[in-house]
Amino acid sequence: MTRKVARPLLAVAMLVWLTLMVTSVVLTVLAWGANIPGTTTEQTSGFAALLGFGIAFGAYPIVGAIIILRYPGNRIGWLFVLAGLVLVGAALTPQYLYVGRFVDPGSLPATQWAAWVAGMLDPLFFLLLALILVLFPDGRPPSPRWRPLPWIILAAIVTSVLQQATKPGIIRNDLPIDNPFGIESAAAVFPALGTILNLLVLTGVLGAVICIVWRFRRSHGEVRAQIKWIAYAAIGFVAAIVLAIMTAAAGLSSAAGDAAFGLAFAGVPVAAGLAILRYRLYDIDRIISRTLGYALLTLLLGAAYIGLVLGGQALSSSFTGSSNLAVAGSTLLVAALFLPVRSRVQTFVDRRFNRHRYDAQKTLEAFGTRLREQVELDQLSDDLVMVVTETMRPSRTTLWVRGGSE
Repeated sequence: MTRKVARPLLAVAMLVWLTLMVTSVVLTVLAWGANIPGTTTEQTSGFAALLGFGIAFGAYPIVGAIIILRYPGNRIGWLFVLAGLVLVGAALTPQYLYVGRFVDPGSLPATQWAAWVAGMLDPLFFLLLALILVLFPDGRPPSPRWRPLPWIILAAIVTSVLQQATKPGIIRNDLPIDNPFGIESAAAVFPALGTILNLLVLTGVLGAVICIVWRFRRSHGEVRAQIKWIAYAAIGFVAAIVLAIMTAAAGLSSAAGDAAFGLAFAGVPVAAGLAILRYRLYDIDRIISRTLGYALLTLLLGAAYIGLVLGGQALSSSFTGSSNLAVAGSTLLVAALFLPVRSRVQTFVDRRFNRHRYDAQKTLEAFGTRLREQVELDQLSDDLVMVVTETMRPSRTTLWVRGGSE
């Protein structure tokens, strides 16, 4: 697709997204804290969750628009714009139902149709993410043998939409409205249709994961760095899901987990945009190394602090009867251990997950030592060329030495 065709289509899509976004914000404010059947007050009024998902609502279409303007033929950009429209539509339609049916009954028309549309949008978004994984980063499958996989995902999308659109009964627990297009006479068909849909979804999602891993293992250089960005975002997405599950299991407020979940949603298009646009592409190795380093450091120091506090309390309470001394001493000891432990943990992580940077750092340190001792210009020039070649890995290296004046 040329830029001449892509730009007006993109302008229309972004105008639709902006209209839906503003309408969704207005309806969310109107339904703020309302008592909605099938939901909780926290789910409809969690400000942190709304903020996190609000960022995600904007990240998908904006990143998609930037990709389209730069590479109009890349399907990833259009898929991100479509995912953004689906995501904001999935947020808008339930709020429309809540306001028109429960907050101010009769104030909005066609609330039943809004609930019907909402029931189809949620599974559509996740299947679009699977399709993006298959086509990432250039908008095409990695080889001809993978071409059936996008069609399987598209078949799952069509089947999901048809099932949600025609299934009789209540649309969803949080959408307590009977499906206006539900086909009661075909109720016996829906279990078989659900089985087919599950097989298609399972095949599409697992195939997308295997496809991106296959592409990573057979890639190198730029493509491998691009896939690392999307893998990093996927790890953050999984971590947010784990955080949400842990907060719910502990009986804590779900606002923090929902906010992290929304930000993790936003991380996927941002990481993909950085990878496709190649902005600071090779920084991903350093980011992964630092993330693993600080995560491991947090676990080690946290475990050490808990062990010191418990052991110190047991020891000090037998002498002084107070545990404040143990808490203060443990805090000071952990603070003193932070820098040396961080240095050793980061070196350990770099050796295994960022080997190129670790080797480059060692090479530069060795060159600095030789530089202080070397006096032969020819030998120094050879060492400099070797260091540049090993650390920067250029395709060609030339050293020009300016001669002195007579």
